[in-house]
Amino acid sequence: MFAPAIALESSYYMNVIKQDTRTKKEAEKPLPEAVPIAFHPLVAPNGEAITPVDTDFGIVIPKIGVNAPVTPGVDPQKEAEYGEALKKGVAHAKTSFFPGEDGVVYLFSHSTNYEWFVNDLNAIFYLLKNLTAGDLIVLLYKGDVYTYKLIEKRVVKPSETSYLQPISGERKLILQTCWPPGSTTERLLLISELIDRQEVQK
Repeated sequence: MFAPAIALESSYYMNVIKQDTRTKKEAEKPLPEAVPIAFHPLVAPNGEAITPVDTDFGIVIPKIGVNAPVTPGVDPQKEAEYGEALKKGVAHAKTSFFPGEDGVVYLFSHSTNYEWFVNDLNAIFYLLKNLTAGDLIVLLYKGDVYTYKLIEKRVVKPSETSYLQPISGERKLILQTCWPPGSTTERLLLISELIDRQEVQK
């Protein structure tokens, strides 16, 4: 009954320990100055490469093991519409921009405080609460890779819908889920800024 959530939490904390160990070892072996440092955001905390499940529109959050498809153009005001989208993965608010455009991308998905509902609800954002400033969030869109860095976590009332309106001129990403987990009392927003874009050779 509790297996899915326990496995998620255990895997997360084991990866944190492995990442700390790996970081220390890497720090002890500095690269020669002549060697360029390549940026590879699709790497799990244990050092293994991550293969995105959807490169047309997908999201990967290495620290908490999120790797899911994103349904584009979902109306966040129509429960039937977003309910279907969340069964498949993460929803992209149709009022927001797409990666690569000059505006804020807004994605939302389920969370829960009931461990046995993690799979039933497809609670992809179950561990979103564990992210901290500086953590990476990667979006795949039409084959290109967009990497964002978390800069702020904010809890807002459901009535605060200004974030759902088109916000132009900022290359940011907002992830939203319910807060506290399993409740609809408030909303948890994670705001990240774009730090890297890797275009696929066309």
